[in-house]
Amino acid sequence: MPKLSESSALAVLRIVTGLLVFPHGVRKLIQGPVAAIGHQMTAHGFPASFAYVVTAGELAGIFLALGLYSRIAALAVALTLWGVVIWVQLGLLTRVGTGPGVSLEYPLLLAVIATLLAVLPATRWSLDRRR
Repeated sequence: MPKLSESSALAVLRIVTGLLVFPHGVRKLIQGPVAAIGHQMTAHGFPASFAYVVTAGELAGIFLALGLYSRIAALAVALTLWGVVIWVQLGLLTRVGTGPGVSLEYPLLLAVIATLLAVLPATRWSLDRRR
């Protein structure tokens, strides 16, 4: 089996993470952030307009995938997903590993990955390296 460099492995992780998060932001943008998740924002004590912040955090996934302003994009994605984990899905903590806990597991995994990507240097497979 061919050896994959650490830089290439991180690039794959960065690209996949960004591409998984970005469509969620696109959906909210098309529907209108407040229409898409405004009611969820108010249900968790945030103003409905905070949906724009969540949408922007998810749209940052495209920058993460491209490796453009990678650390800032990763931080935006990480903060967005940590918000989802803490304020929306944390009640599912006791259901991790049971199937119904996937609604927590998926954003938790992406939040951890994005957090790591926010502190790691740009890989050779990113636009940041070319700037």
